[in-house]
This record gives sequence, C-alpha cells and structure tokens, in this order.
Amino acid sequence: MKADIAVVGSGLAALVATRTLHQAGRNAVLIWPGLSSLYFTYATIDVLGYSDLTTTRPVEQPEAGVAQLIADHPDHPYALAGLEGLRSGTTLLIEWLRAAGFAWQGDLGRNLLLPTAIGTPKPSCLVPDSMAAGDLRRDDPIVFCGFHGYEDFVPELAASNLSRSWGRGEHSVRAVRITLPSFEPGNLFTSIDLARSFEDTTFRREVASRIRREIGVDGVRVGIPAVLGLTHDTDVYSSFAAEVGHPVFEIPTLPPSVLGLRLFDRLRKHIQESGVEMIWAAPAHEAEVSDGQCRRIFLKSAGREQPIEARAYVLALEDTVDGALRAGVHSMVDPFFHEALAHHEMPTERTDESLFKPQPYASIGYRVTRRLQPSDDAGRPLAGNVFVAGGAIAGYDPVGTKSRGGLAIATGYRAAQEAMAA
Repeated sequence: MKADIAVVGSGLAALVATRTLHQAGRNAVLIWPGLSSLYFTYATIDVLGYSDLTTTRPVEQPEAGVAQLIADHPDHPYALAGLEGLRSGTTLLIEWLRAAGFAWQGDLGRNLLLPTAIGTPKPSCLVPDSMAAGDLRRDDPIVFCGFHGYEDFVPELAASNLSRSWGRGEHSVRAVRITLPSFEPGNLFTSIDLARSFEDTTFRREVASRIRREIGVDGVRVGIPAVLGLTHDTDVYSSFAAEVGHPVFEIPTLPPSVLGLRLFDRLRKHIQESGVEMIWAAPAHEAEVSDGQCRRIFLKSAGREQPIEARAYVLALEDTVDGALRAGVHSMVDPFFHEALAHHEMPTERTDESLFKPQPYASIGYRVTRRLQPSDDAGRPLAGNVFVAGGAIAGYDPVGTKSRGGLAIATGYRAAQEAMAA
C-alpha cells in the first residue's frame, strides 16, 4: 500500500497529526495499532497542570506556564514543538471538536480546577460542557451523587477528600446515594450499562426526580459519574440538568471511561467520514531504511506482513499502550529501528516504590532532533523523513505535570508540519 504520509498511533497525537494533514489536503493513512490510550484518559485536554513534578500548586494560565517552561528547559518537547505549534494545534482541535458535534469549552488562557472521582482537585484546560460546572473556583456547594450497586464511584470518599482541600464551610461538600429504577438491588453494573440507560427519557426523568428529592435544598450543584449518554451525550446532559433543577457536572471514573469512549468514537468516526483511510489492529514493527530515508514500514496483519510505503512517516505513539516501546528484562527497545531507548541492570530501576513520586519509566522514549526526528546517541536522525509525536518522546513525564493532552496536540501538529515539509 502506498500513501503520501503515514501516521502510526492510537491516541490524541495521532488524531491531531492526521487531521492536520487532511486539512492541508494531503493523502494520509492512519495506522491504528490496537488499544487506544484515549480509553484510559480523563477525557479533558490538560495543557499544563503543574510546572514541575515537585510542586503542588496548579498552573492557573497554561499558555503562560508553557512559555516559562520553554524558557527554562529549551530541550523540553514543548520547546521542540514550539508555542506556535501548541496554539495552532489547539485551534485546529477546537474547530474539529465543534465540527464533530462536541460541546466543549476552555482556552489556553486559564485552567479549570475540577474534582476527580476520589475528590482531588485537577487542573484542566479544555473540557466538555458536561464537566464545566464542577469548576472549584465557583463557591456554590457540591453534592456528590452515587448509585446503589455502582462501584466505580464512591461519593462519600469524594466528598470527604474534597472537603479537606476545598470546603467552604461545614456543609459545602456532601454525598448522597440513590437507587436506580429497573436496576435490581444487589446487582452490580458498569458505566456502559448506565450510559445506555440514561439515553432513555423515562429512565432519565425518574433518576432526576429521585436526585431532586434526595438533595432537598436549593443553591447546590450536583456531581455524578460520567454516564450521561454513550453517544447522544449533549442532549442527554442538557435535558438531565434541566430535570434535576441544579447545575450538574460529570466526573470521569475508572477506565474504560465513558467520556474517553465518546471522544475516541466520535473523532474516529468523523475522520473516517472525511475520507481518511484507516488500517485497524495492525501493529507496525519494522522500518526499512536506506540512504538516510525510511522507504517502508511493515505491519503485522492476519497471516502476513503488510508493507506501507510513504514519502514521510509520523510515529504518533503513546508509550507502551500502542506498542511504542518494547520492554525486556534489561532494555527498552523501539519497534521500528530496534534502538535501545533505555538500559537497566535491574527492571525495578524503572519504577519508584512510591506511587506518588515521579516514575523513571515515564520519561523513557525516543531521543529526537529539533525537527522531532528520532535520533541516535550522537543526535543524528535515524531517518530524515520520520517524525515523532506524543508520549513516546523521551525526557518528560506528561502524567506528573498534567500535560499529556497539550503535548499530544503540539507535537502532533508540529510533526505533521515537518512531515509535509519533508
């Protein structure tokens, strides 16, 4: 198979890179290796939540924070992608979300501070409308609402934790639980089960009525697990909030997140409807390089290897989720050039014993040039027409700084621009 530019990846960086190429009129093919990182995300776009891995003070203005980060760390992936890459990529994504039927809000000028499922504040830049009422910069009290039989959200835990870090008085955060209609007592059910049920008008109205009676007071906002519709989420959310009679906000729960499913499925469908060809569940595992150029890559498909020939390639990979890194006992190797990205005498050196400290494995990835080309130890490109985007770039921890979304956008956009120039 031949294409102008091939994008390999299954996350936001791959989608942004592909959309950038498509909008520029290029013939791109998107190679989706398998499991998507979007299923495991919080389903917000986090540009920069914390300036480094040691601070607990959230960044209030993400664009200004990124500009300072670039000034302080000129080799950081944000510096390589450039502030303009972040701005242009964010504009492209916001316009794409709107075209795909999403209702989102936010901008690079400020972060919202949203409660997580365990009641900890989390800074986010771009968020679905259904989450915005949870912004902790507002003063109105919060009621966390859970459901009997649903174990992925414990409202009492969320209320207890949030009251210690945010509470505006004795009764500013509390928890309630209600019994859902048509769900038998004692039965366990999933987020997917609930999301499908909430698309039924009768079910939704009865749940809203029960929440309204349980709360019993005015002037509060209601936080519920993110289950307000699996596909028709905008209509479900707006009608449910009106029926509850209070501001309502969704809270992402354990993966697979319904919000992540909504984001992935809608963008994937929209990009296919736009005419972009996608190759599914075919991990790329080899690059054929000659004269400093990648001539083709090989995909693992049923019963055979499938070669893909393109003029340029974007490796928009997301760590180990989509096969970007292969971990052995002592080394971590990339699947294309078979370069050792890290070596450890003991595998335990890749992790810290504390879950609350930076993890060494999070910073392992491709060394890249100023043009985001994968490079060897001496800084020479492994292939002049290959460019890297996303979480597989070495030298930073996007989870600890809450910057995965912004870095995916900035590097995905910049890598696509470089691929077109190549």
